[in-house]
Amino acid sequence: MASLAQTNAFTLKECWITGGTGIGAATQNTKSVGQDMWVQLAYRLSERISIATEFENINYKQRGYYKNLPVEPNEVNVLDNNFSLLFKYHLPLKSKLKVAAASGWTYAIRQNDYYIFEDDGVVQHTFKNVTSFSDYSIPLLLEIEYPISKTIHNHARGKYNLLRQNGSTYSTGLGLSLKL
Repeated sequence: MASLAQTNAFTLKECWITGGTGIGAATQNTKSVGQDMWVQLAYRLSERISIATEFENINYKQRGYYKNLPVEPNEVNVLDNNFSLLFKYHLPLKSKLKVAAASGWTYAIRQNDYYIFEDDGVVQHTFKNVTSFSDYSIPLLLEIEYPISKTIHNHARGKYNLLRQNGSTYSTGLGLSLKL
């Protein structure tokens, strides 16, 4: 009976929703960083372990693929939508500051808005083209929280999505967490 009581002492079963905004971009060929927005729903299983699902949207610009394209600005508008399942480890700290490291699995959908250039020797045509692809990535996430009250926390984070073939992304930002 004593071991059962000790096990339950470390079980929290809290549910938190976190949202925020910041900046994000790709690690290669980036022309300018863009806006990052995320929403995360986390369920705290114990004092140190939680699981979370997250939706993240990153919008940024990359340099154009073709150097001599007669279009200004010659840039690719990129939109990344990431759906993540995260396993979080909360570091044991003695202060009010709470730090968690997370990793897991992300399904990434990337859309590129660029141009197609056709030259038949007589006439040149340039028109918009939107392409899309999806890939799986490994997210690496570091979160820092500071409580404002028992149910609201300030939230800061940095995230790196390790994509195998199509270019990794990073994001950082600030937000608020609300205990449900």
